[in-house]
Amino acid sequence: MKALVYTAVRTVEVHEVDMPVAGPTEVLVRVGATGICGSDIHGFLGHSSRRMPGLILGHETVGIIEEGDESLLGKRVTVNPLITCMLCPACRAGRHNNCLNWRLLGMDQTHGGFGEYLTVPRRNVHPIPDSVHDEKAVMVEPLANAFHILSMIPQSAGLAPTAVIVGGGTIGACIYAVAQARGLQILAVSEPNPKRQAILEALGCRRVIDPRSTDVADTILAETNGQGVSLAIDAVGSSVTRNTCAKLVSRGGTALLLGLDEGTTSFDFFDLVRREVRLQTSFAYTEQNYAEALDFVVNGAVDFTAWTTSMPTEQGQQAFETLVNSPGQYLKIALVPTGRGLRGAMK
Repeated sequence: MKALVYTAVRTVEVHEVDMPVAGPTEVLVRVGATGICGSDIHGFLGHSSRRMPGLILGHETVGIIEEGDESLLGKRVTVNPLITCMLCPACRAGRHNNCLNWRLLGMDQTHGGFGEYLTVPRRNVHPIPDSVHDEKAVMVEPLANAFHILSMIPQSAGLAPTAVIVGGGTIGACIYAVAQARGLQILAVSEPNPKRQAILEALGCRRVIDPRSTDVADTILAETNGQGVSLAIDAVGSSVTRNTCAKLVSRGGTALLLGLDEGTTSFDFFDLVRREVRLQTSFAYTEQNYAEALDFVVNGAVDFTAWTTSMPTEQGQQAFETLVNSPGQYLKIALVPTGRGLRGAMK
């Protein structure tokens, strides 16, 4: 089969590769579309030690079942790319994202969805109705991350906590959409990219702060009489954004940290301890979170298709370069194997 292979830093090429073979508990998925994630971009730029040349990237996949479970043959599905053992204590507790043996499509030695076919365990596929177009369905996985991080909100935050979201890219927009639906009082989203600012405003965000010209933490603290907000959510993952979140939360407040732009950050723990600030990290999602995200899309609670586009897999290099050089033009670019049109109801 043909697949888009990561061959060198800033280089992806279409190669002929071996066809995957489904095991006894797996299904063979004929790929319809796979979205490009920010983590794929990190790999493309050579910033991920777990995505090395020779790997087929991609984990936001929609497709059709061609082999495996007879009850699913011919059905369109979205693929949960987080493969877990279902046997370790974390899995048994329903905390699949903390599995001791987890694998992710498009990482390490597990090839991803930028090919014509892939295989996954039967439990990792979820049927989707024809009312959900492929360009909508590729957003299920990013939304699952949003559902998970918001599940980490402590009870002490109350039923309608005040919040600020730092970062308005794809994950930040997903967090905004889910947070808004759940009744959080979102005071602002911080985002420097003008195109992303416009997307957030179109989604209904009443206030977008440009951190290039405004100190986000100082501004929020001034407007809340120095109290800050109950929740500060970091969808970037730099030292600056993590410390911004830690600074602008209230006493006893929570900084929810998801982004992974940088690996190491220093905090002023004299300040954090004295204010009893909670630093809560969030990784991926559970199977329940994934199901919640799928329902969110199927029920039309959010629609990002105005900022989603598709390109043939053969134009993968161009697609990656577009996301690197012009971030904000799209929330999502989905790669579609040549000769396969997008499926489902057209947007």
